[in-house]
Amino acid sequence: MRITTLRAAVALIVLLMLGDFIFRGILPSWSSGKNDFSDPYVGAWLWRHGQNSWDSVLVSATARRLGVSTTPVVPIYPLTTYILVVPLSYLAWHSANLVWSFLTVAGACMIPWLLLGIGGFDLRENKAWLLVALAISFPPLHRAVHVGNAAVIAVALCLIAIYFAGEKRDMASAVALALAAGLKPQLGFWILFFYFLRLRWALVGGAILSLTTLVGIAISRVATRWPTLMTTYKDDLRYWFGPGGPNDFTAANPLHFQLVNAQVIFWQLLHDHMLANVLAIALFVTGFVVLGYASARKRIDSEALLLTALIGLSFVAFYHSVTDVTILLLVLSWALSDTLPGARSLKRLALFSLLLLFLPVHSFLIRTETHVSTGITSSWSWNLLIGPSYVWFLLLLNAVLLVAAVTSPPVPAKVRRS
Repeated sequence: MRITTLRAAVALIVLLMLGDFIFRGILPSWSSGKNDFSDPYVGAWLWRHGQNSWDSVLVSATARRLGVSTTPVVPIYPLTTYILVVPLSYLAWHSANLVWSFLTVAGACMIPWLLLGIGGFDLRENKAWLLVALAISFPPLHRAVHVGNAAVIAVALCLIAIYFAGEKRDMASAVALALAAGLKPQLGFWILFFYFLRLRWALVGGAILSLTTLVGIAISRVATRWPTLMTTYKDDLRYWFGPGGPNDFTAANPLHFQLVNAQVIFWQLLHDHMLANVLAIALFVTGFVVLGYASARKRIDSEALLLTALIGLSFVAFYHSVTDVTILLLVLSWALSDTLPGARSLKRLALFSLLLLFLPVHSFLIRTETHVSTGITSSWSWNLLIGPSYVWFLLLLNAVLLVAAVTSPPVPAKVRRS
């Protein structure tokens, strides 16, 4: 009876989280207005017509002409993203946006099932359904679906690559990884780097060959305009990452607390742009050395743990959007598995750290900051603790994963993969 009641409770949680996902994630994504898909769609249309996909003036004018947006569009995606979106550029904006919404929803639905496969879960287990509930209720996933961000599809492709790699299907993994890297380089690259470190040469070689082919196709159509393209792309990068830009981690950007890299914290401590970058990179390198030591010593052989630790470290020093945090759901394939029973306390702490990322930190800041007195918003507690609290949560998760990688006992040979 106790087991039946527990399963009924887990099933209820899954249904509630699915409803939350549908109403807060899926339904709003079918809006025809400007979203994160606007840039790839217009960029793909321009590339298909042999024009400069990185010219913000041209992109904005084309967006207005195609009925995508009346507000400026400053492109930031690589050419490989535009190549992958080209088929949708043959459709009118409203139809293309609707198809893209269906694709992101499909990707979102695949993510929990891929996590189950990577962790080797049995659907008869209560914790398998707990994993599904946690995955489909993850706020960064909802946000990605809501705004039509490519992170959902990229994460699904990354997990497909990881699953196939675990099944020793190297070529299938390589193709999925190349597509993920082409769509979202900041996600796909770290998985490719991981398998490079694991000496999976067939997988790495196949992925590099596939990605090189994709890059070659992207460049071939605009090769004669390459110097001009690079000039405009540098201008776009200055807009996004320059002083006061949307991805500037200093107070010059009013939305800097929505960023997730550690520079946000280091800048608050030192008010020095260069030092913040140096310290963030130093922290990343330190974590990477620790992780490399753990892997080389073979103290743990869980790819789910090691991969999540490596990808999590990339959030410390390199730019990622909040939607990219969805990839950290991979930790569930380790934290809820039966492997490494001696690491149960660390698994619980990892789950706790992940649950902190469910807190609506950014929504809270957006809704309250304008109503809070300047005395509070200018205080050290607000700027060092409350404002960048999401960054602190990510750092905590990173620390837990590194400790787990170093201290967990070796995996017995017959224990299933996680």
